Parts: sequence; C-alpha cells; structure tokens
Amino acid sequence: MPLHNDYFIIESIQSPDIADGKIFNDALNAMGYSPKYCKIKNNKEIKKAFLKFVNSNYRNLFISSHGDEENLNLINENFNAYDLGDLDIDLKKRRIFLSTCNGGNYLLAKYFIKKGAYSVVGTPDKLEQAVAVPLWATMALLFNRMNDKTVNFIEIDKALKKLVRIYKIKLNYFSFIRNNDLEIKQYFYSYKNKRNRTDIGI
Repeated sequence: MPLHNDYFIIESIQSPDIADGKIFNDALNAMGYSPKYCKIKNNKEIKKAFLKFVNSNYRNLFISSHGDEENLNLINENFNAYDLGDLDIDLKKRRIFLSTCNGGNYLLAKYFIKKGAYSVVGTPDKLEQAVAVPLWATMALLFNRMNDKTVNFIEIDKALKKLVRIYKIKLNYFSFIRNNDLEIKQYFYSYKNKRNRTDIGI
C-alpha cells in the first residue's frame, strides 16, 4: 500500500494544558492536508491507535503528550519505551514526530526504529507548549512545499536547521543506518552549534 504524505495524530493532553495536537490538526487542515486525529487516555487506547496508524496509508505519526526520557505520560498512566518494544507493529518507511518533553531521546527513538521507523524527531529538552504549537505548524508548512519525492534527509535537514534557529530550541533526528542492524544515527541540532552526528549502538 503506497504511503500518503499526511499525518496521523495521537494526543493525550487534558485541560488546562494546551492540546497542541488538536491545534496541529487544525493547522494541517488549513494547509490542505487530511490528518487523522485520535485522542487517547491510557495504554490500551494508545496501542489501538498505533494499530490504526500501522493499518492506514499515512506516512507520518505525530504524538502529543507529556513525557520524560523513558515514558509518554498519558492522561491516566505512563506508556514506557519498553511497552513499545512489546508491540507487534511494523513501522517501515514511517516518520515519527514527538511533541513531548524529552521526546527526542535515544531510548524512545531506538524502539521506534527497531520497529522499522525511518526516522524519529523530537527535542531532548523540556518543550514549552507555547513553542510546540507554532513549531510543528512551521515544520508542516516547510514540508508542504516539498512533494513526496523530495521529502528526504537533505530537505528535512534544511527544515530542522531553520526550526532550531527560529524557535531557539534543540532537536534530535534519529534514523536507521542502511545495512546496519546494530546502530542508529543521531543528528543533534542546536541554534548555538552546527549539526552533529553520532552513531549509537542498539
């Protein structure tokens, strides 16, 4: 099934916090995308949402929740990186975007990529909600100016460099290494420094 360059959004945020996933969904609609939005509260629901995403033809998965270096902090409970490892899902050729505090960390990225994901993007630091809302909308706008054939690392690299300069944040980009099942590559982006690459064993 050919993948469509659109977004499947999973969100676990409740009032009074800003539902940046819902705002991202509305922004995507305004840009001409056809996103799918899924609000969840617990581990059972996020597992069902992952399966819906895998069975769809959407290329991009966007997750909005609170988080730390090992967990997605859902409304009612935590979903651990190791829980992801236990899921029987195939994320081949999919891109993952994590709108969570510490979402751009090695442990979560490792499990997504071990499930076949092409790449994972997120910040290694705290992500202020007031920044998250315009950050992801800007990213989608930059990607929207590319067609499916040109959304490659060169174009993503350009977009991430622009985003860290505009919003004064740090971002990590993780991806698989072709013909290498033992390592993943990490590109660290900071508005203070040039991009750095590290290959990390899995």
